[in-house]
Amino acid sequence: MPRLDAGRVATWRAFGVVAADMQRRVDAGLVEDYQLPLVWFEILAALQAGGGSMRVGELCDVLREVPSSLSRRLDRLEEEGFVERVATPTPDDKRAVTVSLTRDGRAEWRDANITYRRMVQQHFANVLTDTDIAALQRIFGKLGR
Repeated sequence: MPRLDAGRVATWRAFGVVAADMQRRVDAGLVEDYQLPLVWFEILAALQAGGGSMRVGELCDVLREVPSSLSRRLDRLEEEGFVERVATPTPDDKRAVTVSLTRDGRAEWRDANITYRRMVQQHFANVLTDTDIAALQRIFGKLGR
């Protein structure tokens, strides 16, 4: 196992800084165009990818969020009319809740997705070669284990 040297620590820090910077840029575009923070967009996108609805626990897993943080975001999205929560108890989980996109939520995701993709293209995809993307996919595969 390689030892944790100054180069590895510096690379770790750079990784965090670059990721945060990319997220800020995408967030700024979404907020400017739709007043929709990236963290809200990610919830709408996860629901869209999940067929329009999923249980809160599944959504936490997909987003790698803790329930308390996600709950506050869902409160705001529900206030905006983008999602609705319905109690769906099961014998194993009496407190289960399913979150679903509303018609307005689907429309907001669809419209905001144009800005999201444009921002990702501008600040990420345009800068990287196919070789860079393949290397990142390989690296992220190792880190995601």
